[in-house]
Amino acid sequence: MDDNKIIALTHRCAGCGKTLGDGHIITSAYFKSEISRFDCQVEFGIVGANVRALWLHLDCQKPSRSDWRMHPDLQTCLRCHKSIEKRDLVQPVFQVTDPRAVNPGDTTDVGVALNERIYFVHADCTNPGLNKKSTHILLT
Repeated sequence: MDDNKIIALTHRCAGCGKTLGDGHIITSAYFKSEISRFDCQVEFGIVGANVRALWLHLDCQKPSRSDWRMHPDLQTCLRCHKSIEKRDLVQPVFQVTDPRAVNPGDTTDVGVALNERIYFVHADCTNPGLNKKSTHILLT
């Protein structure tokens, strides 16, 4: 990827286009063309060489959250605040700590630094278990 594309992908919300800022709550998305499946692995090759996430605000209208806690709560959805049940489909969300972090091993590699704590939200807060008719597609 050229530098301009990397900057556009890593420093702006793919949904609203606004620049990511310190404290923004984001989730990741990927181009299907960058996701690989390897016969020797159980998981899909999302985290790997040359795979860069697109970042999306959890809520583009309210990118920072005043209710963000310092300790992850694995029992409650960060978005709807309802209980997360065993069969609910969830997705991880992260807090931006530096929207323009430089890789110390390669100063030409600039990306987004995230808080090490991972929070979770329902993939669909109105249908947490995706057991009703859903528009979501699950990869198998």
